Parts: sequence; C-alpha cells; structure tokens
Amino acid sequence: MARLSVIVTSYNIEGYLEDCLDTIVGQSLDDLEIIVVDDGSSDGSPGVITDYAARDPRIVPVLLEENSVGGVATAANAGLDRATGDYVGFADGDDLYDPEMFGKLLQAAVEADADLAMCKYALLDDTDGSTAEAPEKRQWEQLAGRVHRLDRETTRQFLSFIAVPWRKIYRRSMLDDAAIRFPVGDYFYEDNPFHWFTVLTAESLVVVPEVLCYHRVERVGQTRATVDARLLRIFQHHDTIHQWLVDHDVEEQYRTTLLGWAISQMGWISRQTPPDLRRELFDILRGVFAQYDQATVDQAFQERSTGGLSRALVKAVREDNVASFNRILDTGSATTDPLESARYHLKYSGAGKTAKLAGRFAWQRARRVARRAVRAGRNLGKDGAPASSTGPTERDVLFGLAVLEQRLRAIEERLDDDRATDPPA
Repeated sequence: MARLSVIVTSYNIEGYLEDCLDTIVGQSLDDLEIIVVDDGSSDGSPGVITDYAARDPRIVPVLLEENSVGGVATAANAGLDRATGDYVGFADGDDLYDPEMFGKLLQAAVEADADLAMCKYALLDDTDGSTAEAPEKRQWEQLAGRVHRLDRETTRQFLSFIAVPWRKIYRRSMLDDAAIRFPVGDYFYEDNPFHWFTVLTAESLVVVPEVLCYHRVERVGQTRATVDARLLRIFQHHDTIHQWLVDHDVEEQYRTTLLGWAISQMGWISRQTPPDLRRELFDILRGVFAQYDQATVDQAFQERSTGGLSRALVKAVREDNVASFNRILDTGSATTDPLESARYHLKYSGAGKTAKLAGRFAWQRARRVARRAVRAGRNLGKDGAPASSTGPTERDVLFGLAVLEQRLRAIEERLDDDRATDPPA
C-alpha cells in the first residue's frame, strides 16, 4: 500500500498528457501510486497511458471503454475505487505539477495529522505560456497559520476558496468512511460539491502556501471555455449541496454560505452567458433565490462582501425583472448614472475601465454645460439689449466639445493598448 495515491484524469488530451505524466512520475516522493483514468478518449491518450505504465510499475492504467455522461466525475470516482494510499490526490491530465508538490503536501498532512492538505496554484495560459496568480489572493491573506481545526467559522472560510481538487490531498479513510464521491450526472463543475463534502467532513486542514501546480487555461475544448447551455448546469449543484447539508443536519449553519456560493457563481457565469441564453439563466437563478427570504439574502451579501453589480442582479431576479437583469449585463453596471458606474468599476474592475467611464461622464457633463452656456448667451438679448460680445457662441462651444471628444478618444485608445499588453487573468 502506497503512502499517497495520485489519480490522473484524462479525456482527449493526447498533446498534453505526456508533459503532465512526466511531472507526476518525476515527483520527489517515491512511495507513490499513480492511477491514470482515461474516460473513453477517441485520440491517442490511451496509448500514451499504456506506454507509461509499461515503463513505470507505479502507474495503474484504468481505461474506460466509452466516454461517460458523468465526465471527470466518473473518472475520478473510478480512481478513488482503485486507490490504496493513506492519502489521495488528484491531477488534471493537462496540468503541470512541481516535483516537490505531493511530497510537501503529504509531509504537511502527516505532521499535522490533518484530513486535508492544500497548496496554492497558478494559471498557465495555453496560448502563450504565461502564468498568472489564481484569483483567491484575499482568501490566502486572511489565513493565520498553517494548521486549521475546522470549526464553523474556519470551515466557512475554506469553503470560499476555489473548489478545485487537484491542489489538495485527502485522507482516504475519511472519504471512504463518509462515502464521499464526486456526484455523477450530466453537468459540469462536479468539483464544487466534492469540495463542500470534504471540507465539511474534515476535522482539520493544513496549508502549504506555495505555488506548486500550474492549471492550464484557454485550452480548446476545456470546460472553462464553454459558453453554451452546459455552462448553466453548475447551478444544479446548489440543490445537490443543499440536500447534503440537510442530510447531515448542518443546513442551518451553512445556509447563508451556500447562498453566497450561488451568488459568487452567478457573478462570473452571467458575464460569460451569451445573450440568447440569458433568459434561461434568469429562470434558473429565480428558482435558486426563491428558496431564500430577504434576510438570508442580506446576510449572504454581508458575509461575502459582494459588490453592487451582484446585488443588482439578485434584486432583478427576485423582483422577476428580466429587463433590468439584461440591462445590467449589457452595461456592466448596477446603475445607469455614468459617474456612479465609473466609481463602481474603480473598486471592482480597475483604473482602465474607470477612466473610460469617467471620460464618458465628463463628455456628457460638458455637453450639458455647453447647452446651458449657449442658452444663456441667447437669452441676453431678450430685453432688447445687444448680446454680450464676451458670451460663447454656439460654434465656439461645439468646437470645444469636438476637441474634448478627440482627446477622450485618444485616452481610451491608449488604455485599450495598455490592457492588450497585460497578461490575461
């Protein structure tokens, strides 16, 4: 029996699988069982797995004959059923792993006698090879120490981390004793309920605050890149998690936390949803939020410190106002006022977006001031006296506005150029 079993999942990633497996077989930890599960690939992935298994006795190939409806959940569960290690870890077959990753996680888990161990990860852009920080900086900054006993507050804290399983290891006896597996169904993002099940079951968690794995993004065919109706299936996991909470008598303790999770998913899903699917998204969200009263919604917002855009979207859904919902998504703002929109984006979207919106506000304000100035100049002659020679003419004002507009456009173009050179998140 190995100290650690690593389950590598694969589906039609022949061009990436060798690089991934090289980082797994090259781990500094020797006492390693490597279970590679292929979910019925139609490319050469099964052959790659077979070749590696022939060269390394630690590799256990599990080749499913057909692609399953459950996708990665079915593959991960098949690996769990075969695992023999004291701890179990996961690896996506197109990602890369530091040679010290699993050794460091296992050492930390054993020394702390922890049920879970977790490290940081970075995003690896498949288009240009650049890396970027994972979007959970705030969560890491809020942690105090490495070893955490999972009481209610600490559990809620770790539930807010991104759910991915491939930067963690799990005590196998905990998974087996609690019958924890990935939920299998025709949906995506099964790692979300698995994350909830494991964090809520574990008694302790230890962190290794180092970037030890690199998750590939912007790959053709990747779940992350999906922009069709399958994207909306993530919300099916709300009911899956809710039922688990009810079955384990913890629904009351984590009710607002689950709603906060749903609000968080709505935030990024809504931005990726094509216009022709917005009504379907709206109806799904209406079914989710209808399960909560306003006091619970307010508390969830308070716990998550969620921005105004999400609040406005939830308000539109709860009021059954699909027109407002679409307007918010079209404008990217919770308000129609351009200055308020600029303030919002300064807080949540960065200075570049703010400058563009503030420029539009300045342009609109300049037009209003110009119109008042022209009217004032015309009104000087109402009592029969000649208009002041120092008052602005309409031609003067329009010329000034044209110059201002040209300058604002030049600023926007420079901002667009600067943003194009930034590494994608």
